Amino acid sequence: MKKQSWLIAASVLAGLIAVVPVTSADESATVSERVTTSSQSASTSNRVQTTSTSQSSSSEQVTAKQDASVSSVSATATTTVSSQPAVTTPTKVAPVKNNVVVAGVYYLNDKPAAGTYRGVVYGTDGKPFNGTQKKLMYVAGIVANKQLVNGKYFVGGKLSQGVYEGKQYDEHGALVDDRYFNGYYYANGVKLTGKSRDGNYFKNGVSFSGDMNGRHYEMGTLFTGSLKGVAYKDGLKLTGTRGGIYYKAGKPFSGVMSNVLYHNGRRYTGYHTAKFQNVTALFKDGHLFTGTRNGVYYKSGKAFSGVLNNKLYKAGRKYAGYHFATVNYALKLFRNGSLFTGTYHKSMYEAGQKLTLVSRKAFPVKNTVLTNAAGKRIGTLKAGTSVIIYYGSQHGVLVTTTAGKRLGYAENGYTGLKKSGEFGPNVVSTFYYPEAPVHDLYLMAVDDRSVQFDVINNLKTQRKTHVTIAAKHGKYGIDTIKIKAGQKSINWHAKYQSNQYGTWQATGGTIQTEHTAAPIKFHGKIYFKTNVIFQTSDEHYKITKTKLVTGYVPLSYLSTGFKGGAFGYYYLGGK
Repeated sequence: MKKQSWLIAASVLAGLIAVVPVTSADESATVSERVTTSSQSASTSNRVQTTSTSQSSSSEQVTAKQDASVSSVSATATTTVSSQPAVTTPTKVAPVKNNVVVAGVYYLNDKPAAGTYRGVVYGTDGKPFNGTQKKLMYVAGIVANKQLVNGKYFVGGKLSQGVYEGKQYDEHGALVDDRYFNGYYYANGVKLTGKSRDGNYFKNGVSFSGDMNGRHYEMGTLFTGSLKGVAYKDGLKLTGTRGGIYYKAGKPFSGVMSNVLYHNGRRYTGYHTAKFQNVTALFKDGHLFTGTRNGVYYKSGKAFSGVLNNKLYKAGRKYAGYHFATVNYALKLFRNGSLFTGTYHKSMYEAGQKLTLVSRKAFPVKNTVLTNAAGKRIGTLKAGTSVIIYYGSQHGVLVTTTAGKRLGYAENGYTGLKKSGEFGPNVVSTFYYPEAPVHDLYLMAVDDRSVQFDVINNLKTQRKTHVTIAAKHGKYGIDTIKIKAGQKSINWHAKYQSNQYGTWQATGGTIQTEHTAAPIKFHGKIYFKTNVIFQTSDEHYKITKTKLVTGYVPLSYLSTGFKGGAFGYYYLGGK
């Protein structure tokens, strides 16, 4: 309570005592402040001048009562009362904000200020403090406790070790990530189960040793080495070679792998048999054996069945008896494992190949040289000798007697007659065979400038037609052909065409035979009946045939020829 001085005035005339409070200037200011702080509406002078419980009475009301009660007041007393300053009602002002929080802001003396109010610390701006003060971390004016602030963990306002929302923080309040803490490895605050950044494997924060996802780990890393008799590489049981030993699934291998036989991881030495592709196979020094052992032929470790190097095997041994087998897509005959040469079931075979019977009544049109399979001359077959001939041998035409005895090989099909510097060698057929369904003769001119031969019109009378052919050559071919056959004469002239690319012969003429019949024998000699014609073609490719003569030509025309040329024999068909 503030100190007050009281003035006591005695009124002698009225016998009354009036009590009037006197306030000093300092005390008046204090009262004014109190009134403002307490937000009261009555003035201090009102409270001082009345003892009534009603604080709403004014000083004027007190004075009136005194005037009514006392009719006679001494001059001195009146002077004393009237000498006090007039009392007025004070103006109402806003209450002072002091040590209070308004709208979340702390005030002292009507201004935002730092301080503590109801356990909350406020900053100089009057707002709840965030930050460090006196080495303690505050959040919204409260000491941070068991919570994260800027990613750091605080307990009692200080950085601390602990677990927050299931994640581990160290003594500095930092999240434990990709490192060890208290003997455990953490990733993002949790004991790691899985691979760390450096590739090590952990389980519940401990370096893992054991099998995981089909791989073996030791101290968190994929294991390479040997453990309890098992070899590993990069965590997998080793299949492969290490230190000269072959492993399979981590164990030294015994058995066949990649066509190699192993025993305790090393290649077997010597001869050994083992199961390979569901059969028993022979190995030599660990490798599948190819060769002959104890009379049995092996290929890639297996007793061989089939043809190899023109030998036929069954279960590693030469196949006994006659058997057919395919060699290079051709069916061949074998006898006791070797290609057969000879007669089998009335057919002729050579090196297993069945030969084609051409004729059982053939004869050479001239004396023919015979050779053996090596090409060495072994004799001469006289012209006209009846023989059997076969085609299909790689050594030539196989010749046998009519009884089937092998005589040798003749030149395949044709033999040389003469040579012409302009046309090269001319040939005639080596053999004639009457079984051919079609026979053909064709003129071969050694010197086409002058060819002469006779055609026998009648074998009995030996009447002949003499044929002469003369040709003249020009720049682009044969310019003219003159033919005389008995009474017939032909003079043929070639025609030519030209363009920007050159000149060429547009027409042509040739001596040919047609409708040649099978040869016949007359008085021990062989003759061919044929038609000799002159065939031409014009610039429009039209063919014109002119018959010169019909008659017989002797076999000698095929063997020794005639003046300027010979006839060739072209056989068609066969038996």
